[in-house]
Amino acid sequence: MFWQLLPTISAPMPFQMALDELLFERLIREPHQPVLRFYIASDPWISAGYSFRRPDDLARSSLVRENPGIPVCRRVTGGGCVLHGPDLIFALVARYDPDNGPLSSVRTSYRKLHEGVKIALRKFDLDPDFYTSQKTLLQGTDCFRFPVASDLSWKGRKIAGGAQKRSRGVLLHQESIQIPNCAGREALSEAVLKGLESVLGITVRTADFDPELFFQAERKAALQSADLWKNSEVT
Repeated sequence: MFWQLLPTISAPMPFQMALDELLFERLIREPHQPVLRFYIASDPWISAGYSFRRPDDLARSSLVRENPGIPVCRRVTGGGCVLHGPDLIFALVARYDPDNGPLSSVRTSYRKLHEGVKIALRKFDLDPDFYTSQKTLLQGTDCFRFPVASDLSWKGRKIAGGAQKRSRGVLLHQESIQIPNCAGREALSEAVLKGLESVLGITVRTADFDPELFFQAERKAALQSADLWKNSEVT
């Protein structure tokens, strides 16, 4: 199977989230090749999962309370709050067979994708471990402080985790990887790409952005930014 690899973009997180959502919606509407892309937050941002429906919900996040100067944007995927800026993010959008294949279920796909990330990190002399039973882990609103099963840890600290949205046979997976000191973004991106190709049994081909999709993401992000939650108002 061939996947499209889109160019890496550094941009504010509202744009990145809008673009991921548009790619997800496009694949629901019409046949299209699966898409993989890596991206970077151009400035510090916090993204909050879909369960944070109102500004008051942010008060539950210690990450938000401790960083009142960092703006927050919403994700369509699940999970808690994540600080972006020093991380490498990737998103993939693909159709899945609920009865078969590496993307068949949330649990199966989450494990498989992190196997790919684990392979990548080994290239930098790291050997991260999988968190195991979710029942034994503390539960909270901040993703990197409260890992779930199949997240990756290194020296007792979570270094990779993701979140998903699924609808009508299409999934969007968004992943944040804390970049180790021994790796640069470009080298890590290439290693993760190779790891995902290996575990998913795919071949990736580079592709350009559809300019109209890019402009749609800018417009969508501008509308969302007009209603951004204000961290400074959280008490």
